[in-house]
Amino acid sequence: MGNSITFGPLQMSAVHEMANIGLGHATTALSELTGHSFNMSIPSVDSVPVNTISALVGGEETVCVGVFMPIEGDVEGHIAFLFPWGSAQRIWTLLIGSAPAEVSAVGELEASAMLEVGNILNSSFLNALSDMTGLALHATPPMVSVEMASAIAQSIVAEAEQREVVALAIETAIFDEAEATRGYFLCIPTLAGLQLLFERLGIAEAA
Repeated sequence: MGNSITFGPLQMSAVHEMANIGLGHATTALSELTGHSFNMSIPSVDSVPVNTISALVGGEETVCVGVFMPIEGDVEGHIAFLFPWGSAQRIWTLLIGSAPAEVSAVGELEASAMLEVGNILNSSFLNALSDMTGLALHATPPMVSVEMASAIAQSIVAEAEQREVVALAIETAIFDEAEATRGYFLCIPTLAGLQLLFERLGIAEAA
C-alpha cells in the first residue's frame, strides 16, 4: 500500500479535468445548500500512496472532519472529503450559524450538517463523473468522523487494503465572499475502475 501509480501527462490532465468538472458541480450544490455564492480552485491533483493520506492535511495529529463513502456500480472504491478543523468550523458557521470550539463539543447537529455537506459534495462529483463517462456510479450512505487525521486515514486504508486501489488526492480551495475554505477530496477507485474511466475518456491506462 506504500506505492502510488505513475501517470503520464495525458492521464494527469484527465484526472484534473474530472476534478474540475466534478467539484464544479459540487460547489454549485454547496451554494444551493448554504445560500452563499462559492467558487472553487484546485491547486493540486496527484496520486499518492494510501498510507500517506494523513500527511496531506498537516500530519497525523491534525484534527480533521472526514466524510467518506464507498462507491458502487461500474467503478468501485471510496471517495472522501477531509476538512482540517479550521475549515470545518467555517463550514459549520455557514450552515448553522456557529461552530464548536473543540472536538468534544461536536454534537448531533454538527455531525448531521457535515454529513449533508459531504454527501452533497461526494454525490455531485460522482454524478458529474457518471455523465462524463456514461458509467453507472452509485454513492452509498456517508459516514462522518471527527478525530486526528491518522485515525481517519487508518479507516480509509483498512477499507482500501482489501483490493488494489489508486488514491487520487485533490487539494481544494472553496471561496465565498469572505475567505477560502481549504479541504482535500480523495477519490480512491480500484485500479481496474480507474482504467475503465480512462478508457471511456479515450485515454490509455495508467503506467
